[in-house]
Amino acid sequence: MTKSICALAHKPGSTRDDFQLYYEEQHVPLAIGYFPFSGYARNHIVGAADFRWDTISEFWADDIEKAAALMAGPIGQIMVADEERFMDRPLIASAGVEEIILSPGERASNEGYRTSVLVQAVVDGGDLRGQLLEWAGGIASDLEGVSVDFTTAWTEMTFPAKAVLWLPGWHPQVAVPRTLSVQVLQVRRIVTPSSQLLGGGPATA
Repeated sequence: MTKSICALAHKPGSTRDDFQLYYEEQHVPLAIGYFPFSGYARNHIVGAADFRWDTISEFWADDIEKAAALMAGPIGQIMVADEERFMDRPLIASAGVEEIILSPGERASNEGYRTSVLVQAVVDGGDLRGQLLEWAGGIASDLEGVSVDFTTAWTEMTFPAKAVLWLPGWHPQVAVPRTLSVQVLQVRRIVTPSSQLLGGGPATA
């Protein structure tokens, strides 16, 4: 099973709240009717007015590239038409993901909240992967549901992080190593039940 991730933003003249509401009520039902996802979750940004995107979506599929290729045909035309109703399409920033689950457990709090640590760079030019995994591994030893996504850009608009550390619950005071340049976001996670997905099987969502 493979994973991809995508940062999405509301169209000019609209708002974050409008975007997130339309996404859940209109776009999600449309997408799950066409794409063979095994897992599908939306992480809606809370606060963070300076962050240009509104939602970070996660997708799992047995063949994520095959699922993405559907956008080149008639299904893609349907999806693009709907995206233009609420989304700033030039800001779509998608990436392939290497997902590393550091500790099993729920991915969000009971209320659906989650911390997304967007890791952009290593300040001293060192090994981002090694430093991030060492730090995140320490967190995971005391906290369930911790994972890291290492991203590889798929679109001209680059995904806003080289890696994402996901923590269940909201941790605004997470102690970030000085060597890592990050942005910490609070998100509200909504997961589509696997029974509603065309992929059908269990996923890590």
